[in-house]
Amino acid sequence: MTSSAWAEICKGSRIPRAELTQHDARVEFSPAELDGALQAHLPWGQPACPRLLPQREYILCYDPVNRVTLWAAYKLKAAEVMSAERRDAFRTDPRLSTDENASCADYAGTGFARGHAVPREDMNRSAAAQANTFFLSNMTPQFPVFNGGIWARLERLVRDYARQYGEVYVITGSVLQEPLRRLPSDRVAIPSRFYKVLLRSHGSGTPEALAILLPHLPFQPGPDGTQGRPKVGTAAEAYLAFHTASIREIEQLTGLDLLPKLDAESLKRSVARELWLRN
Repeated sequence: MTSSAWAEICKGSRIPRAELTQHDARVEFSPAELDGALQAHLPWGQPACPRLLPQREYILCYDPVNRVTLWAAYKLKAAEVMSAERRDAFRTDPRLSTDENASCADYAGTGFARGHAVPREDMNRSAAAQANTFFLSNMTPQFPVFNGGIWARLERLVRDYARQYGEVYVITGSVLQEPLRRLPSDRVAIPSRFYKVLLRSHGSGTPEALAILLPHLPFQPGPDGTQGRPKVGTAAEAYLAFHTASIREIEQLTGLDLLPKLDAESLKRSVARELWLRN
């Protein structure tokens, strides 16, 4: 199959097609540019991937069978955390065939949000970087209360860490477990969990890691696991701290070696007792 010659633009896009065509052209890479992006965003090695979709600002791994992001990785620097107007531009990825792409119709009317793997707010450094986070290849179905609740809170926490520590490496991804649930079109899988692995370097040697593994639920769970009030502030951070995990646990769930060049079994097996401190 050949890649699509054009992108299907979903209803509600705030960017004209002519501008999106210019942004889409940025995804063409030379071998040297690809090597540079891999070294910048995955210094501890690249996990296995059925379809790599790199960009200069991040590396994305796509599952063309289940039509969701498997994982994405990027380095986020303090200077790259900035505010910008959100300009929605959900569309198919021109690097993928029509059959490989999720479509606008797959999500329409399902009640699921198109959840970014690489957050739009982490890519406000340029119009093109922001616009290209809206490729459907960067999406997974998420319950709206999850997408706009605890997942959004975790995304903000990552930006806080980038500001505080100068830079942070992020590996974020979805867990697909049998029996798979799918959107009504039967084309797009619904992850059962989502994770983020955060790493910060101490200059040389083994980095410090924080891994969080969240159940993908259609409600905000209370302390007893049943439906509770939306979590904000310290309650949200307590919930995130409760769901810290080891990198090894996430690897066992996904079948991936997330840090193939890092020989540090103790790091992979350790579980952070609390979130990183913030100023």
